[in-house]
Amino acid sequence: MSKRSFGEFSTASSRSRYQSALDHADNLLKAAQSLKQDLERLGKFNDTPSHEKIISTLKQHNTEIHVAAQELSRDEVRPPSSLFNIHSVSLTSLQTSSISTASESAHKVQKTGQHQEPSNGHTQSGLSIPQPALLTKWMPQDVPDINVLPPLPPALDPVLEKASRTHAGVARGIGEMDYERLEWIGDAYLYLASSAFIYQTFPNLPAGRCSQLRERLIKNDTLSEFTVQLHLDRRARLPAEYQPGGRSSQTGAGGTSASKKERKKILGDLLEAYMAAAILGDAEGLPRVITWLKTAWATVLRNEIRDEHKKPAISGYSNPGGENRAGVGNPAQPLAAKVLLSQAIGIKGVSISYQDEGPPKKDKNSNLPWFTVGAYYNGYSERNLRLGFGSGLSKKEAGEKAAANALENKKLIKRLQKVKEDMNATLYSG
Repeated sequence: MSKRSFGEFSTASSRSRYQSALDHADNLLKAAQSLKQDLERLGKFNDTPSHEKIISTLKQHNTEIHVAAQELSRDEVRPPSSLFNIHSVSLTSLQTSSISTASESAHKVQKTGQHQEPSNGHTQSGLSIPQPALLTKWMPQDVPDINVLPPLPPALDPVLEKASRTHAGVARGIGEMDYERLEWIGDAYLYLASSAFIYQTFPNLPAGRCSQLRERLIKNDTLSEFTVQLHLDRRARLPAEYQPGGRSSQTGAGGTSASKKERKKILGDLLEAYMAAAILGDAEGLPRVITWLKTAWATVLRNEIRDEHKKPAISGYSNPGGENRAGVGNPAQPLAAKVLLSQAIGIKGVSISYQDEGPPKKDKNSNLPWFTVGAYYNGYSERNLRLGFGSGLSKKEAGEKAAANALENKKLIKRLQKVKEDMNATLYSG
């Protein structure tokens, strides 16, 4: 390996410092311009915009402006060598690498796993794990009165923040970090947080329905909408085909553009990557992100959260393993609809069966299988009498709903109860 003089390092450091300040100034200008455009747009639609709408617009942009201003302040006081080293150290929270090769790797493509110490001075000794105190259930007061997202939690590490908005197709051409590994770990954090919030908030919800709610929170439709509302897409560094108008053809015969589905996927990835950058950027990143997610997701499940807290308390004990067991210290169990139906009309010589009503379809929200099951009565003079039907994310859930639907048919249940009474009278009269 050839030796490099101090002058070479100094020149590289100056270039790095200049480029860093230029990037941060550009970010600040873009953030301020975005705020100005939204305020002007607000004025066009309303001669006198309401105080709430003005505050809401400011909240959407102020975090971005604040972060950009902070980075410019750091550029003013940061020693030249530290700016150079930003691009040469690695992050132990994802993958350790040899510091002895740091200066040599400064001009190579960086991976998210090759950035050891956040440049704001806060160290991370490993991936943070959410504390149970953070993952509490949603309460009605957690649901915002207006459908506006809270300001983004700051991503304080400039290298991770920049990587979180840099597509691999752009990074390859300029030798920088991309967002792919950040998106990967961000996806895991979102999956865990959404599962915990749902589990805590809806204690009596079947697992299939919990999966449906979780899918609504983490699907690309939701995350891409967050990205657009928060203007993360405006600062994203994406290949031309993902930009408005697409990539122009060199032959003039028409360029290429990403499909709506592909663009939506990219926008969802950007949010996941940004969340990871905010978490990994400093020690307080995870609590801030969890708090933000709780409020943002409450706008998606606002009706379900409010309905859950309107329900009367259900007597009974639900075992985490999925079985209901009556015993010492456990209140009596509420009876399942299938049991109630059997008790109401069941008798020797009568069978109540649950049959699939055609092949499963796809749930429109979660894209999971959606089952429909019918409850049927066979006995004495009745053959395949349909009592009711129900649908759900599992056959068990659909069967329970079918039994509940049958019990709601008071006229039919009353007639079959009369059959039961007559047969009992005949059986016991002898």
